[in-house]
Amino acid sequence: MANNPLSTESILKHMADALPTHVKGDTSSDFSSSYEAIALFTHACMTAVGFRLIGYGEHQKTEAQLAEIAPRLSSKWNSSFGSHSFLYAHSQSSMQYVVKVDRLGGKAEIRGLGVGDDRIFRFEVTAKDYISSAALPLRITLTADGEEDRSDLEAKLKEVFISPSRIQDLASEFKATIIQKLIPGLNKEGYEESAAQDARDERDEAHARHNPREDPLRGGDRLPEPARPYPFQDPLAVDPRRPIVPQGDFPPPEFDDELDMNRPLRGMAPLHPSARSPFNIGHDDLNPPGLGPNDPLRANFVGGGFPRPGGMGGMHPTFDDPLFGGMGQGQGGDPRAPPGARYDPVGPGDGPPRGAGGRPPNPFGGYGSNDFI
Repeated sequence: MANNPLSTESILKHMADALPTHVKGDTSSDFSSSYEAIALFTHACMTAVGFRLIGYGEHQKTEAQLAEIAPRLSSKWNSSFGSHSFLYAHSQSSMQYVVKVDRLGGKAEIRGLGVGDDRIFRFEVTAKDYISSAALPLRITLTADGEEDRSDLEAKLKEVFISPSRIQDLASEFKATIIQKLIPGLNKEGYEESAAQDARDERDEAHARHNPREDPLRGGDRLPEPARPYPFQDPLAVDPRRPIVPQGDFPPPEFDDELDMNRPLRGMAPLHPSARSPFNIGHDDLNPPGLGPNDPLRANFVGGGFPRPGGMGGMHPTFDDPLFGGMGQGQGGDPRAPPGARYDPVGPGDGPPRGAGGRPPNPFGGYGSNDFI
């Protein structure tokens, strides 16, 4: 749009017009930092849409003095390093407006507010994304006799920016974030508010309301995990794989049998179903009679049941112990003598039947009806 007050040509012209006039012989630069260039840019945008400068701060109104030198700025416009403030008025409003540009690290924060209004509108820009430091410092050209020559000033200001498109990007952001918020519905020839920007702002605000940023110090708004016992056993979870151990032995607590200590040796006779490892001889001696999980006397002296096959696991194994590969075939027991215990007969025919009691025939037998010598 040819009459757009925020076009690249219009902004560069207002920037050139705003630079203070040097006295003859003054060779100092007009500005030397990226943040001064951004501050001058914001002032040019404000004056381009009809704002007039009346001071350099909310409580520093010098409208009469500035009106005398307008559109020029006074020499103190950039006297404060890293912070620039401008006070404006507009013919379409009775309010006064403050625009500030502050340096924050490698960024510039641009803020605007109406005096008496609590709302502050702001956005930040990264200076190196818009300003070319190679074109700084900037100095108005001087003639041979020390007079100013501003004929090439707009071209010099154009080189301060990385590209003309960056000028338009910054102008569009400034218009949508500062100008449209300070004076909505501003009436200026060639000026049009950015409806698309308003819609984008509304979408961003709605997204921010529905998706608030999480506070890393508070862990966000998510509910904490419910309290659970430790260790937590989920009934729906798959049980972990545990080492397979023979029946009756106690598996190691959550350890893998990497050395196959709970498995029979290769080549040994197979164990009958309820047999234990032959390396566990003597483990039942750790359990006092009547208290252990496999008490050998319980089946005989507590009602019902037979002694369990596979040996007692004590220090004196019987022939049906897995150590001997289950050679014994007996399934019953002599109530007068627990399996594995010695029994002396009191007379002929008093001993157990041949092969009974879970013991193989005595190889030295042959005397009477029993196997005892």
